[in-house]
Amino acid sequence: MRILELDVRGLEHPEPLEKSVVMFKELEEGEVMHLRIHRFPVPLLQIAEQRGLRYEAYEAGEGNFHILFAKNPDFDLAALLKERAGV
Repeated sequence: MRILELDVRGLEHPEPLEKSVVMFKELEEGEVMHLRIHRFPVPLLQIAEQRGLRYEAYEAGEGNFHILFAKNPDFDLAALLKERAGV
């Protein structure tokens, strides 16, 4: 499994959404996207669902969210998120 990192914390709207959607398009079956963002991105999560992506989110503190996205239904995103976000 390959993990693609994307840190958009502090970027102004609409850059976080635009950069994330570009990476969604590149995401392959054996990959996971790890997004770090400064707010909970409801519109982005809706786009992910429309594209058939699963996700798992964790708030590591105010203004610090970790969200994993994947196409592969066999990936345990919750366990991977605990590892990546230090939960």
